[in-house]
This record gives sequence, structure tokens and C-alpha cells, in this order.
Amino acid sequence: MTTEEPLLDIRNLQTHLVLEEGTAKVVDGVSISLHKGKTLALVGESGCGKTMTAYSVLRLVPSPPGRIAGGSILFEGRDLLALPEKKMQDIRGNKIAMVFQEPLTSLNPVFKVGDQVAEVLRVHRRMNKKQALQRTVELLNDVGIPSPEKRVNDYPHQMSGGMRQRVMIAMALACEPRLIIADEPTTALDVTVQAQIMDLFQHLQEKQHMALLLITHDLGVVAEAADTVAVMYAGRIMEYTDVRTIFKTPLNPYTKGLLGSLPHFGSDRLQPILGVVPSVLDFPKGCTFSNRCEHVMDTCLHNEPELKNVNGGAHMVRCWLY
Repeated sequence: MTTEEPLLDIRNLQTHLVLEEGTAKVVDGVSISLHKGKTLALVGESGCGKTMTAYSVLRLVPSPPGRIAGGSILFEGRDLLALPEKKMQDIRGNKIAMVFQEPLTSLNPVFKVGDQVAEVLRVHRRMNKKQALQRTVELLNDVGIPSPEKRVNDYPHQMSGGMRQRVMIAMALACEPRLIIADEPTTALDVTVQAQIMDLFQHLQEKQHMALLLITHDLGVVAEAADTVAVMYAGRIMEYTDVRTIFKTPLNPYTKGLLGSLPHFGSDRLQPILGVVPSVLDFPKGCTFSNRCEHVMDTCLHNEPELKNVNGGAHMVRCWLY
């Protein structure tokens, strides 16, 4: 989409869970890239491998049972998978920060929110306690928390879900990272707060020119915030292109199914995707979507399609129809 080197370049990433029942390929050959100042949305149903892809970037895959079995994750030209753990500790929260899916469980319930944000500054910026607290107040103000000099003394349970999410964003922004990974940042928030959170991300992106890897299943958020979209299913990228193309001319039947399942003005019926997501231990042979696809052909049942360039290379799709 652009000629400059990507900030984040994931190539053929393979992340497995080794279980008693067998090996689950939860991320199976994922290749995506993200440039500075841009937003890439990773979209798909629950269990498709979105969050595990994010954990792989930060090397937070729980081991056992998880392990990164192959591929590379290039960040600013360096392969994160080849770095020693000490170097990764310097990167996590500093150059790459993550906003986790559930702020109430991500924040420590027995520490004040101000102390939790300040800890990031003391570890990575070597600030003393007074400096870190002063900067924390500024950060809470930046993310729209009223009376931040008072709220730094609150515990997580004393805040609403939207406020806790803002604290998580403040913590992620503390060291002015080059990349933020936001895992379902608007889940369980009401529509008004969702819009405020996404507006906050866009404002901070413009201000700090950071990149955003947005993990979501909310296509409304994707339409509003993303530059490029990668549609994921059963551990694989099914379609990958710019956001306008995804909504205007989707190609993969799974992408069409996701868009078709959205409510439409003038229609009182939703069009669900038939069937269920297969078990990670028992993906269908050939195309993993073949058991739910209305366009399935004989070759789909036996041969796995590759992710191919169409329409001049700006649009990639994994489907035997193309």
C-alpha cells in the first residue's frame, strides 16, 4: 500500500498449542504488515487466532502449552523472535504497548490506578516517584479522565468500565510507543463510550504518529478507524486489503458472510453464516471454511488455497474462486 518499510512486518507466523489431544495450529502462516501512523484491523470470529497473533508479537504466548513454531516478526527491522528475553522486556510497554481486552482483570485490584501507570514510567523512563506521579496525572488528563489529580488515588473497582479502559490506554501511552496493540478495546462498553475511546485513539495517533494494531470483531469500529483490514478465520488470513475495498468489493465468501450478518436498514432479518467454527484440533482438509461455504467446490475439500494477489496486487484473498 506504500513504498516505505513497514514498522511491523509479520511473515508466515505459526503459533501452536501442544495439548494432550494433539497440536492446535491457532495461528497458521499469518503474514501482515503495518506502517507507522496507520491502523490495521485484525477481524474475525472469537477463537480465530486474533489475540494469539497479538500475544505472539509481544512473545507473551503462555508456554506450556503454547509455542511459536515458525515465521518472523520484524519490528523496526529487527526480528523479535530472535531477541533475548532481556531485550524483549525493554520493548514491551516501551516501544510496543498493549491494551488488553478486559481492563478490570488487567489492572491490579489492590493498587491505585495512578501507581500502576507510574510503574511503567519508573521502569522504562527511570523517573523518580514524584516525576512519575506528575506525568501520570498528565496522561490521565490526556485520555479524558476528569479531575486526574484525584483519580490517581482511585482503585480499579471505583471506576466505570470506560474509565478503566482509559487508564489502560494511559498506561499504554506512558512511554510514547511506536506501536499500540488494542485487543477488543470497546468490548462491553456502551456505544457512546465506544465512540469516545476510538476518537481518543485517532487523536493520539495524529498527535504521536503511532501505529495501531486493532483486534476486533466489530465491523462498525473497523469502518470508522482502520486503514487496512486483515480478515482471519481458523488461524489463517482469508482476505487482506484496504478498508474501503473490504466494504465495497469483498471477495472471500467468509468476508461476505461477516458483512452480510450485519443489520441493514430496511431489513428485519439477519443473514447468519451457517455452521460453527471448527475445533482448532480438527480443521477441515483443504479450505478451512469449506464446511460452511455456500460456494464450496470439490477442490475446496481437498486442496488448501493460497493467499493470492488480485486486482493488481493491492487486494489479497485466499479462495479457489479467484
